Amino acid sequence: MTIRRLSSLLCAGLAAGLLTCQNPLDGVQLRVKDPIQIGVVEVRLYDPAGNPRPTDNRITLAGPNAAQVVTTLNTTRYRINPDGVLLLAPSPLVTLSAQAPFRFTTVVEAEGYMTIVQPIVQTGPGRVTRVIRQISLSKPPRTLTPARLAGQAGTDGTLTAPFSLTTTGLTADADRASVSLPAGTRLTDRDGQAVGGKLTMQVLQTHTRAGDVTSQVPGGGILSNVHGQNGGPAPGSLRVTSLAGSLTLEIYNEAYLLAHGLSQPARLTMDINPATINGSNGRRVQPGDSIPLYSYDAFTNRWQQETPGVIVRNSQNSRLEYRATASRTAAYVATWTESVCDLGPVFTINSKLANVDVNYRCELIDATTGQRISNFYANVNNGASIRVSGQPSGRQLKLRIYDETDAWGKGAKGGLMAESAVGETCDPSPIAVSLASLPVPPVMNLSFDFECPKGTTLDESALPAQIRTQYSETGKENWRELITATRTQRKVASYKLKIGQRYDFRASTDGGATWPLRQNNYLVDKPEWKLDINAPMYCK
Repeated sequence: MTIRRLSSLLCAGLAAGLLTCQNPLDGVQLRVKDPIQIGVVEVRLYDPAGNPRPTDNRITLAGPNAAQVVTTLNTTRYRINPDGVLLLAPSPLVTLSAQAPFRFTTVVEAEGYMTIVQPIVQTGPGRVTRVIRQISLSKPPRTLTPARLAGQAGTDGTLTAPFSLTTTGLTADADRASVSLPAGTRLTDRDGQAVGGKLTMQVLQTHTRAGDVTSQVPGGGILSNVHGQNGGPAPGSLRVTSLAGSLTLEIYNEAYLLAHGLSQPARLTMDINPATINGSNGRRVQPGDSIPLYSYDAFTNRWQQETPGVIVRNSQNSRLEYRATASRTAAYVATWTESVCDLGPVFTINSKLANVDVNYRCELIDATTGQRISNFYANVNNGASIRVSGQPSGRQLKLRIYDETDAWGKGAKGGLMAESAVGETCDPSPIAVSLASLPVPPVMNLSFDFECPKGTTLDESALPAQIRTQYSETGKENWRELITATRTQRKVASYKLKIGQRYDFRASTDGGATWPLRQNNYLVDKPEWKLDINAPMYCK
């Protein structure tokens, strides 16, 4: 099939006024400037409460190499696109190396939202992706309470007065949390430099009275590779069994320099749900109970065991409170846990599928109880491995795989295709799973054909470096990757589209910063998607 309307648009954009196209995309021009592809930093923002994205985002770049940061089109017109994506890169004049790390901080501010202060360090040409929450102060997720406060420190980073912040919930009886730093506390960054001047403290409190209590906790309930306290034995990977609460502390100054070290401990206080179960003895918590405490450093992706805090009863309001101390800024999680495996079991796939770019539905089953532990989608091409992690030791598990994909639902057979033999948690020995009966899904051949006037030939070196395409179910704006064509590879096979269904399509030539090419409600009626582009400017 030939996408005539999109083809016409491309013709109009490339021919630059030589011809007018009568279609819904008139006036959109195809970018011909190749995007930077070395050291791209992709910042993906999302609102965990599902609120509409703010439209008044203000982007600031700070840090030692901020002046050398550009967009992927080598400009300084930084913008967040409608998908919540900000694309940045070091200037093409910069050479990235481990010997001279490239450092900058991305700052995103919006009215009524927590400020995002994201430090980036690059030591090589690889793409860096950061997926970051953009949290509304007035409409946060159910389990989060955000707060922020201004303060002041001397030029040497020493607080001139106590610096304290208490969260305020949407209702008078909401759980609260507070952070208190005494006057005289000196704030330093990771390099030991003073963080002085005007300060902002931001706090995120997680409470446990409603909702998925671990959904907004780092790791989603898994504490990976926890380091021991003061160099002691490392607990390894842990899973939350009974969460008391968490509190994330961040402090930065006007130059967006983030504080890390605190010369005096900060005092942390969190209201505790009295229905919380003490993970050590199985009863409800009560004053005097000690709760293990762990910190998470998002910059280094490191979990650390901390000194446990204690529950007390507040003499003024009779609430149960958890009290602990913190020696640095981080996310602090008060919870009981159990040890889990870093890996095991591992299932290896034998199938007829090769280079199939859709994932199939899997269920992880407790072989002893028959209970479903998890439901997920995975690659089942021949030779693929499905690696299970985060499960307690001593359990027996098996894997079920269904003819049902994350792209178009049920396939020709639709039901259960295979059930594995039983595997042991913590045992990485491969367990073969035969999917001989799983049919290969129909393939869709996609191609971009650049057509030249008679007497000329295509100049591949002049083509866009890449054309990235995405698709969505019609009207849903739920965009998924389709294919990326390059100058020399313009024919690609995909299994993501289903004949007989309608889709919206869009395309980008600047790496996804903008999506100027779009076609809505297109019926896929043949196993071929051919995009004919009448492009004299690419001919010689």
